[in-house]
Amino acid sequence: MNARHALGPAALCATLLCAGAVGPGRVDPPAGAGPDLTAAIDSTHPNWPRRDIVITVTVNNVGDAPCPRSICRVLIRNAHPPRQTLRRINKDVRALDPGDRFLFSYSIKLGLGLFEIEAAADADGKIAEADETNNKARLTIAGQ
Repeated sequence: MNARHALGPAALCATLLCAGAVGPGRVDPPAGAGPDLTAAIDSTHPNWPRRDIVITVTVNNVGDAPCPRSICRVLIRNAHPPRQTLRRINKDVRALDPGDRFLFSYSIKLGLGLFEIEAAADADGKIAEADETNNKARLTIAGQ
């Protein structure tokens, strides 16, 4: 019986996870190492009769290293099929120190129906981050 069988599957998995092995030849950086951008969206309620809202997007660097300049992409789409993109906004985000944030706002007019608003920090994926899964935020709003 070799050492791998002697450990058992649960102990082997725990050993590999503690060692940081996440696939053949790949070791992920420790959590929090390097920059890590997150996105958040907030909006006002539709203003009747003008039907406009103000969207505020916040890009945070929650990592422990500075982050260079990047692009935040905001997409406004129909929430029901066909999910057409109605508007695309690209915003330059300045370099962010650890714990720093960047906010920007847009005013848009919504028609009738449901709309999905999505913000993606580092939309082009040019910055190597500790966690690439937290770059997007979505919000669904009903236009009146």
